Amino acid sequence: MSSSKKPNLRLLWIPVCLSLTHWTLQAKLLQPFWVQYRWAHALLFSVIGTCLSMCVAWDQVKTPLKFMYSCFFKPLGKHDNQQSRLESFYEDQATIYDRSRESLLRGRRTMLKLSAAHLKTQLQNGVYDNKKPIWVDLGGGTGWNIEQMHKSFPIDQFEHVYLVDLTPSLCKVARQRFKQYGWDNVTVLCQDASSFQAEVPLDGTVHLVTMSYSLSMMDGYFAVVDRVQSLLCAQGVIGVCDFYVSGRTSPASEGGLAHLRRQCSWLTRYFWQMWFEFDHIHLAPGRRDYLEYKFGTIKSLNRSNHFVIPYVIQIPYYIWLGSALKDITAHSPLAAQDDDIDSLASSNQSSPKLPPSTTASLSAVAAQVAAKVQKNKQWRLDYQPDLAWHTQFRSYIYAFTWEDPRVDLAYLNLSKDDVMFVITSAGDNALEYALHKPKRIHCIDLNPCQNHLLELKLASIASLPFEDVWRMFGDGRHPQFQSLLHETLSPHLSTYAFQYWSQHSDRFSHKFYKTGYSGLALGIFEWWIRMNGLSKDVHAMCHAKTIQEQKAIWLEKIRPCIFSPMIRKILNNPMFMWNALGVPMNQMNMFLQECTTQQYIEDTLDPIPDHSLLADDQYFYYLCMMQRYHRNSCPSYLTKDGFDKLRDALDVFRLHTDSILNVLRSLPDNYLTRMVVMDHMDWFDPESHAELDEEIQQMARATQVGGHVYWRSAGTIPWYNKLFEKYGFKVEPLAIRRSGQAIDRVNMYASFYRGIKL
Repeated sequence: MSSSKKPNLRLLWIPVCLSLTHWTLQAKLLQPFWVQYRWAHALLFSVIGTCLSMCVAWDQVKTPLKFMYSCFFKPLGKHDNQQSRLESFYEDQATIYDRSRESLLRGRRTMLKLSAAHLKTQLQNGVYDNKKPIWVDLGGGTGWNIEQMHKSFPIDQFEHVYLVDLTPSLCKVARQRFKQYGWDNVTVLCQDASSFQAEVPLDGTVHLVTMSYSLSMMDGYFAVVDRVQSLLCAQGVIGVCDFYVSGRTSPASEGGLAHLRRQCSWLTRYFWQMWFEFDHIHLAPGRRDYLEYKFGTIKSLNRSNHFVIPYVIQIPYYIWLGSALKDITAHSPLAAQDDDIDSLASSNQSSPKLPPSTTASLSAVAAQVAAKVQKNKQWRLDYQPDLAWHTQFRSYIYAFTWEDPRVDLAYLNLSKDDVMFVITSAGDNALEYALHKPKRIHCIDLNPCQNHLLELKLASIASLPFEDVWRMFGDGRHPQFQSLLHETLSPHLSTYAFQYWSQHSDRFSHKFYKTGYSGLALGIFEWWIRMNGLSKDVHAMCHAKTIQEQKAIWLEKIRPCIFSPMIRKILNNPMFMWNALGVPMNQMNMFLQECTTQQYIEDTLDPIPDHSLLADDQYFYYLCMMQRYHRNSCPSYLTKDGFDKLRDALDVFRLHTDSILNVLRSLPDNYLTRMVVMDHMDWFDPESHAELDEEIQQMARATQVGGHVYWRSAGTIPWYNKLFEKYGFKVEPLAIRRSGQAIDRVNMYASFYRGIKL
């Protein structure tokens, strides 16, 4: 019998012994006592059952019992220094340390994966000049971090790894661990983190420093953080994972990079700070504040550890990745280009606070480092995520773009000199435009989540194989998305987008296109089709071989279901139109002045089956019905040819998280040549439109003579056309929809216009 089955047989002793106990208690001599005192009977069974369980399952319970004794009951006594105090605390639990901390010290694997991903990207970009990196793990304890890092970044690919810890018993475990692995390039230093010395000088040569739940335990944390700064080379990275509590107010903002979801309630702040103080663990916010003051933030996550009792016991912890140089992109060649009037994603950071000796050496190499680091593409411009007009959005509205780029491109006539201004939406159309390699594409959206989505697509195209991108955005599901996010995508994402997708990594676990507000409409459509038993008919229509077959299924099966009285009532509800379809009340009023909601939807959908096949061209409606794309019916970035071309065209993107008006104000005169503003002007009130008036005035100022502005509308003759004419545009209709005729593959809008700057 295998040894793995023996513990299961040992557990059989529990019911056997309890049964024997019960049989013994039924003896005539004891029976009157147990009948009168039933509580004693129950208590005896509980005691015997508990003792038996502990004896039989001792291997499973000794770890938590040792942990509880060492943390809560063992007296620490008085000690002359920190090392003796730590040794007294850890000596009895050194051998069970890793097993007892698995559920308590969360986030360590994520921090190590992010650090490894950043190292790999820098190696690929040649930042280290073909040298192997050096890693110092401060407060590394038993060496668990180094063992885990080996899974993401093999230890033999480091020039040297140093584990520094002040506790002899933990260092002993670490040495035994490394000896088993045979790692000759790993050295354990049982010294103080602020003053340790290796066999060779390390100042200015270290590429990675990590601290995993150790910064909060170090008494002189100012000296430790300063020492880290002196250790790191100009390209260096620091990774930290630790418990924390926030202050009453947010610290001075560096663009909001690290402050998203950082604030704690007053109870959390005071309770955990006092609780951990008993074990000499200090959670005061000053430690983290000083860390972020000294280094530039690359990535930051603020989480809660649902320990023991989920959603009741929540210990806040953070995962943070920082850079030795705060203002690395300020030296980038991209920032100096004439056409690039804005800064890059991470460039809105103040200069590092360095000692004079370090400042000179860093300044000498900063430009060279930045030029190499910039190969790691950053598209996102900085913004303030805590502003009310950003926080109102909890998710993206559109998981897919609902305008036909083929019609746009027929009129845009893009060239290498064009500077574009487009609304982000889901980013699909912007990616289509990028295939024609204009000089710059400025993507604007007030909803941060829409830019998070486009940024994820850009990062995926830049770093993932085509099949992974297809699984994510073609099939709409990827079971390994979280691993891809941490290990591959993270270096290419801004901290904003990384925080969002870390929190919503389950979006790709099932059907991605049922997420976001637009996913509500797809969910209702799917439910309605199933209720009416039309799933097979929908599948047949989406895979029809001829227009005639497709149209017949639409007329005979699908259309009667779509235009039922219940669906008409739903479509007349302004709340549904906004939350599910993204149609605000002002836009709804525009088409209601010309027709009913039912007539508008009929004019939209009826021409579609006649236009082209869903299976090889109409990817918009194929997606809505099948909740995924078809290999032959999808946006160009999901084709192998389009994917390969885009990899060389991603530098054109700049993502602005702001209002259209604010971005236009920031642009110089005569800067833009092409603007695609979709239907957003329909959202304004025709009776009160001062903001739109200024917006069109700013369009006229920022657009070159001969430049174009394109827009779609739910009305055949939008009221704001006159504003374009007022500010010097020649307005011309490119398409006006008529009943029974489609103006493009979507046919959702009643008109398509162009304004030419005179």
